[in-house]
Amino acid sequence: MHGKEIQNIIRLFFGKRFSKDAQLRFRYWLRMEENRDEKEDALREIWETSPSDVSEQTWNRLAEMQDRIAETQKVTLRRTWVRTWMKYAAVAAIWVLTVFAALYFPGREVEIVSPKLTEFYVPYGDQQEVLLSDGSSVWVNAGSVLIYPSEFTAATRTVFLSGEACFKVAKNPDKPFIVSTKYLDVQALGTVFSVNAYPGATETIATLEEGCIQVDTKPSTAPASVLKPNEQLIYSHLTHQIAINTVDAEQVSAWKDGYLIFKNASFEDLIATLERKYNVTINYNAEKYKGRTYYVKFNPDESIEDALLILKHLIEDFRYRITGKTISIN
Repeated sequence: MHGKEIQNIIRLFFGKRFSKDAQLRFRYWLRMEENRDEKEDALREIWETSPSDVSEQTWNRLAEMQDRIAETQKVTLRRTWVRTWMKYAAVAAIWVLTVFAALYFPGREVEIVSPKLTEFYVPYGDQQEVLLSDGSSVWVNAGSVLIYPSEFTAATRTVFLSGEACFKVAKNPDKPFIVSTKYLDVQALGTVFSVNAYPGATETIATLEEGCIQVDTKPSTAPASVLKPNEQLIYSHLTHQIAINTVDAEQVSAWKDGYLIFKNASFEDLIATLERKYNVTINYNAEKYKGRTYYVKFNPDESIEDALLILKHLIEDFRYRITGKTISIN
């Protein structure tokens, strides 16, 4: 099948509504490995030529869709293609949003209204800094999406985050700065803090380094929490409970300088972080490592091979095999 034919099929589907059976057939065809590059090119063209007006309601639906796609990651080994889907979903192009809503939420109407937003996507294996129009700077970690207005013209400076980022907020007492995630809103006036809100994770985490932040749950089921420096709020997606702990906030955001520091971390979280850091796919037996926690630190100059050797010395009967960018752990 030629690239032009693939583009026409995708554009035709994005432009019309089809039966549930047709939607399932289209989704199956789009996810097949055959002609993957041409399909990705077609999605990219639609993304680049579509308007990007979205609302907070749109963002919440995108977060729901990202969770659904993240679930797919758990049952398939072809995660590179899934990551591409997550990128285009987060971009919030109207056509892409419409078809994803039809695929994952049939019967729902999609309403898209709001000022123009800019999308900043950081792929696996990278981390980047972005400077916002108000002078605030944001370090965005691997596998994350930050959506923000090109100019802060509203009463608040609201940005949307899926993934992990560290914020150094320019002071403006008249215009609060709000980081909106699926489960938490983190508000600051001028401060340094980090937020971890990866889709598919079981927790959303806010950590304060300097200043003061207020954290609200969504929907609000408890009074807002106000954090002091070196405090960390953990919101459980499963129990909807909040825990506030004392931490070393600089260590929490040490990933900006290339360090990975784990304290009482689950094996699942450890592996997911290594995948994002080194842009690899790691397969392992989840049941074997279930319930275990680890304390370990990786330095900026250490490769994925170095990290695996450290884990080999740390974990009994830990064996692995590297094949290209895929790692299999016993």
